[in-house]
Amino acid sequence: MRVGQGGTGPGPHTPDGSAIELYEATPAHGEDELINAAMEPGSSILELGCGTGRITRPLLALGHQVVAVDESPDMVARVTETETICSTIGDLRLDRHFDVVLMMSYLINVADDDERLRLLRTCAHHVRPRGAVLLQQQIPGMIRGTTVMENEHRRLVVSDVEELPGNRQAATLTHTIGDRSWSQRILTQNLSDDQLSAQLTEAGLTLADYLTPDKTWVRARRP
Repeated sequence: MRVGQGGTGPGPHTPDGSAIELYEATPAHGEDELINAAMEPGSSILELGCGTGRITRPLLALGHQVVAVDESPDMVARVTETETICSTIGDLRLDRHFDVVLMMSYLINVADDDERLRLLRTCAHHVRPRGAVLLQQQIPGMIRGTTVMENEHRRLVVSDVEELPGNRQAATLTHTIGDRSWSQRILTQNLSDDQLSAQLTEAGLTLADYLTPDKTWVRARRP
């Protein structure tokens, strides 16, 4: 959830508060397998919001061709295995088309309708005809009051949750790994199926299906 309002903790941070050392220490949790199953072998992928390459590297290892994009020069500097582009997503306009455009990290849940449309138009601009746009979205109920999730390696605390008008939510996420801890205030907006479909249509895309029963993973296509 990188639509933040600021962050604290060790190491450098991006303008939205995302901690680069936290991203570097976070492995894939099966997202790469889900994405791989949704595309053809050896697909060309434009990954929007690649961070430090948490998903980029597994997709490359699976045989796909990935162009990795992030607005943070500190983030993309950590991705050395493939072509990278430092750009905001909304401003990106390449003269290339890809089999798949991938936008994860709940970026679609930015709490600004105009900015969300800019992100989706970038997706539509870069996907080839009959290609796919894969989106990871936050769904209602994903953030509910104070929550603690932990295993032997890390701990995540969701706290100070605020319910705001327009299906918007604010919350503080605190990640702890060993003796390091990072906190980030986020602001997100949950989308109904109709809202998502309407914004996809406005951007030049159509909602094809959901990759998961909980609808957190969305597949869209160019008409």
